[in-house]
Amino acid sequence: MRYCVLGWLAVFALALQHAGASERMSMSAPVRTVSSRPTVKAAPPIRLMSAQREAELRRALPRVEDPQVDRLLKDPELILYTHREMPKAYQFWDGMFPGVHSAEHNISANNREPHGNGNREFPWGSPAGTHRARNVSSFRFLRLPRDAQGKVRPVVWYRHRLPGDRSGGYAWTFPLGTVFGEVLALRGPDGRDYTFEVRTRTRQNGFWAVDAFRPFPNAESLSARIKELRPDWSKQPKLTQLVSHLDAPRKLPVQTLADRMPAQRVFQETMGVDNLPAIDDDRLVMELLTGARFRSAAGEVWQGAGGVTTCAPTTSARFHIVPAGYDAGFISVDNKSCMRCHDSVNLSVDEFDYGRDWYGRIRGSDGIFSFHPFSPGSISHNGFPVSVQMRSDFVRSGILEKYDPQRHPNSIYQTLDN
Repeated sequence: MRYCVLGWLAVFALALQHAGASERMSMSAPVRTVSSRPTVKAAPPIRLMSAQREAELRRALPRVEDPQVDRLLKDPELILYTHREMPKAYQFWDGMFPGVHSAEHNISANNREPHGNGNREFPWGSPAGTHRARNVSSFRFLRLPRDAQGKVRPVVWYRHRLPGDRSGGYAWTFPLGTVFGEVLALRGPDGRDYTFEVRTRTRQNGFWAVDAFRPFPNAESLSARIKELRPDWSKQPKLTQLVSHLDAPRKLPVQTLADRMPAQRVFQETMGVDNLPAIDDDRLVMELLTGARFRSAAGEVWQGAGGVTTCAPTTSARFHIVPAGYDAGFISVDNKSCMRCHDSVNLSVDEFDYGRDWYGRIRGSDGIFSFHPFSPGSISHNGFPVSVQMRSDFVRSGILEKYDPQRHPNSIYQTLDN
């Protein structure tokens, strides 16, 4: 028997209160290039935070070796956001309390159910590879393409009903050329955040082109930079140990990273694990992270031998070029690998485990988790339904429209599943 929101007494009382009430609604290989468009030097159509806060986040964007991506990160049209501006929210349409719910609230009355929805646990709860890390922060950016007349192409939303839903939910899709980005930073001993990775997803014809940019995409590049910054490295025992570790290809220990979904597994990968020795030189770590031009890690192998490799390092050190407990080594930087998790956007959690007392859908739509069009006031933070409306600021600024087949052709908006 399944439970929902504050136990049976609350369910019974609210059911009586709303009995007979009508339904209430208001709503291949990686590609590193960004789709071309007319050169427009303008401010973004909307800002979701103060200019001061945006300037702080923009300073965290690193220099990138790829000139197109470097221009993208400097583009004034980027729309930046965090969970503060775009709270994690999921849809729930197959129960007594339909609506859009905060992922942070446990909607289940079963004391054994830890979250009540799938959006707070692996593999959906945090940026890929960071679920064990404790000192990681992130923010995201969006750049929408423009048409031939220089007008921004909007995100379009439409009604979307899954089998079993008592009422219809919502989905949305992004125009070709849309770019999403995610910036990952780790907290240093000086209290500052140091960017260690930038990820991009570009909407292409039938797929998302994926890339990740790192200061050191392979072990050789890190070794060379250490030797450049510290010519006397061989006289420092810790650096000697690290450089020897980086320079000598070795057969890595093998581990498997997998979710625990009994009905449909989302992520399972077996890879080598390269645990970097500590540097014990905080200033050097800061120089390594701030002084390098980030390079694409698409298709890169970090380290390995004898047929056992890994895609990124991890560490147990308190401050290194990656956070302690980083698991990105299990995730190849390519379109197929990343879509294993992103394919589950907007699906019911019952598809992954029907036996749990959890509810609703995985957040997001059209392959992107972090974006949604719902007004913050439409998000329920206590399990009780709230009337659903789209964000008025998105609509006013022209970055969100209701789908109209006459105005939003399939050649531009390809994943409409109405």
